[in-house]
Amino acid sequence: MKRFLFSTTLIFSLHLITPGFAQKPGLPYNRFTGEITQTQVVKTDQSRDKAFSAIKAWISKTYPNYREVVRAEDMSSGRIIIQDREPINSNRFKSFSYRVTIDVKDGHYTCTINNVKTLSLGSAAYASADMDFSNMGMYGQDIDDISRQISITKNKKALAKLYKNRSVLKSLLSDYDKSHYKMSAQFNMIQTGLLEAVSGTSSLAAY
Repeated sequence: MKRFLFSTTLIFSLHLITPGFAQKPGLPYNRFTGEITQTQVVKTDQSRDKAFSAIKAWISKTYPNYREVVRAEDMSSGRIIIQDREPINSNRFKSFSYRVTIDVKDGHYTCTINNVKTLSLGSAAYASADMDFSNMGMYGQDIDDISRQISITKNKKALAKLYKNRSVLKSLLSDYDKSHYKMSAQFNMIQTGLLEAVSGTSSLAAY
């Protein structure tokens, strides 16, 4: 999907692993496991069936491959589960996949996005993205360490090697940054789209 919507009504928190790195607002994760999980509980003041129908209509309109991405759809329980993937334009990753679980009740719904995985270039299988944030912190610290070495190194060959190593790490960090930005934009689009589909306005309050 190419459509990204942003809304100030959605507020997300982010815990930092290393100061100055992994600062991706809108992409909450567990600071201990690294698992990316975004949950919104939204008041609707509507019946379960009415809100469910509105959400189903939005999903059908937003996902042209509706039958492929919807893994579960049960109006009696109010649950819809989506599994999809999106491309990432970076040197390290080709795409990421994610799961959306929507539970609709009378008066509110809960939307949780998790099970986030990335597909690296040259790989045939998606791998958990849980450790990406830890890697970002590690690469960031390594870049700082190399920069300190550069500041005190006089040997030209040693300096060239340090600059090369720093460039490689910066490229890796940039790829993580791009992937997390894309994830954040995609997940924000989903949360905002669901809210607008159910409410028709931006008057609903998350709690």
